[in-house]
Amino acid sequence: MAIQLSLTPAKLPMPLGSSYFWDAPQLPKDSDLYPFIMNEDGDEVPLQFICQINCKDLPSSPLPKKGMLYLFGTIDYFLGYDVVYENGLGWWKEGSVVAIYSDADAKSLQRQNPFTEDDMIPPHPITFTPTSIECDMGFRLLGEPYEEEVRMEMPKGWVQLLQLDSEENDYFSLMFHDMGLLYIMIEKKRLEQGDFSNLRAYMTSL
Repeated sequence: MAIQLSLTPAKLPMPLGSSYFWDAPQLPKDSDLYPFIMNEDGDEVPLQFICQINCKDLPSSPLPKKGMLYLFGTIDYFLGYDVVYENGLGWWKEGSVVAIYSDADAKSLQRQNPFTEDDMIPPHPITFTPTSIECDMGFRLLGEPYEEEVRMEMPKGWVQLLQLDSEENDYFSLMFHDMGLLYIMIEKKRLEQGDFSNLRAYMTSL
């Protein structure tokens, strides 16, 4: 089963427990869950926040029935930020994408931003639309990778968790080289267990 994700820019701060892309995540208060990665200079830097998903918002899926799923990754360069180019075509290095799951109540969440507020992309609430089309372009949850190349490269026992497509609009510019895509994958057995550790990412350029 695939779920198509439609993004719309928000004019107001997001209510706690919302599902959205960009801006900053709403993590449990006083937590240190925000992931960091070691850069080439040996310094720890925060990963770019991609999205948070309230599992209660989802149609029927193998994801948990409740709780918050957060995704982060080294996509800063492809959003136009002035950072070192880290990952290119093909498989990304280990730790380049990270997912965090929390079953904390929405009332206990708090927006946490380790970056400069002036550089933030406004939050984009997500509309979830289930579809019988397993392979397609766009922002998608589950289903199969759009490109046959990636389906062939996917390790046995792994499935697609999230597909990110290149997009340019008035609010953000996400460009994986020449209108490419980024595929975030997870072992099927881990997904079924609600274990979101050990993700892998694969980037293409159309």
